[in-house]
Amino acid sequence: MNNILRWYNRNRKMFWIVILTIIAVIVLIQTLNSYYKNNTKDKSSSTNASTTTYNNNYSIITGEEIDETVSDKSIDLIKNFFDYCNSKDIESAYNLLSTECKEELYPTRDDFIQKYYNRIFTEKRSYDSNLWITTSNKNTYRVEIMSDLLSTGQRDYMPIEDYYTIIYENGQYKLNISNYIGKEDIDISTTQNSISVKIISKKMYMNYEIYEIEVKNNTGSKLIFNTKENTKSIYLQDKNELKYIAFLNEIPDNEFEILNGMTKTLEIKFNRGYKPTTKIEKIIFEDISISNNQQKQNIEMKF
Repeated sequence: MNNILRWYNRNRKMFWIVILTIIAVIVLIQTLNSYYKNNTKDKSSSTNASTTTYNNNYSIITGEEIDETVSDKSIDLIKNFFDYCNSKDIESAYNLLSTECKEELYPTRDDFIQKYYNRIFTEKRSYDSNLWITTSNKNTYRVEIMSDLLSTGQRDYMPIEDYYTIIYENGQYKLNISNYIGKEDIDISTTQNSISVKIISKKMYMNYEIYEIEVKNNTGSKLIFNTKENTKSIYLQDKNELKYIAFLNEIPDNEFEILNGMTKTLEIKFNRGYKPTTKIEKIIFEDISISNNQQKQNIEMKF
C-alpha cells in the first residue's frame, strides 16, 4: 500500500493526464456514434421524396381532428404522387387525381404534363405538408414544394406553394391539386320581371370561387345582365354581411348580352377564399338593364 502511495505521489500529474485523456476519447466516440446514427436515419428516410409532415391529425385553421386511418391514407397518397412524379411515372401520378380534378383542370394526360408536371417537376422535388382545413368529406393540405435537399445539397428558401385536397371517390382516396378544392351543386332559382336566374353549382379554389349561373331572358327585349358600369354590382354576402365581389373585368361585355327567348350559362368568379365554416346567405345581381326600359333592375337570391 505504501508503495502505491509513493508511486502515485511521484506520478500524480501524469496519472490524471492519462485518466482525463481516456474520458475525453470515450466522450468523443459516443458523440460521433450519435451523429452517425442520426445522419444515417435522416438519409434512409429520404430515399424517395424527402418530406416533412406536420399536424397529421389536426387542422391548422379549424383545429378539428381527423381519423388516424384517414390521415395515414391521405399522407401516403401525397407521398405516392410525389414519388411517381419524381420517378417520371406520369401515368401513375395522373391516375391518382380525382375525376373532378381531371375534368376541371387536366382532361387529358397531356394537359397534366404541360400544365402541371412540366411546370413543377423541372427537377426532383421534396415537400412539406400540413393539414390545413378539414370538413366532413374532404381534407385540404398546404404543400410546400421544394428542390430536393439530397439532390442539390442546398435548402430551397423559395418553395412553390400549393394546396392538395383529398376526397373519397368510388371507394378510393383521390387528389385535387393546383389549389382546386372541389365542386358543390347548389340548384336554386328565381324569376323576376321575366328574367329567370338559376344557380347551378360552384367550384371552390383556395383563393376564389366560380359560380355557374344560368340566365333566361323572357322580357321581350335584349337583356344586358350586367352593364359593368359598377364594378361591384355582382357579389356574394355572408351571415356577417361581408361582401365578396365578382371579377367582372374577366368577363367580356358580350357575355352579359342575352337576346329575348335565349338562355345563357355564365361562369362568374368571386374573390372569396375557401371558408367552409362561413356560410354564404345570398347572391346579389345589380345593374341589370333591359333595352326598352331605362330603369336598372336588381335580383337577390337567398341560399
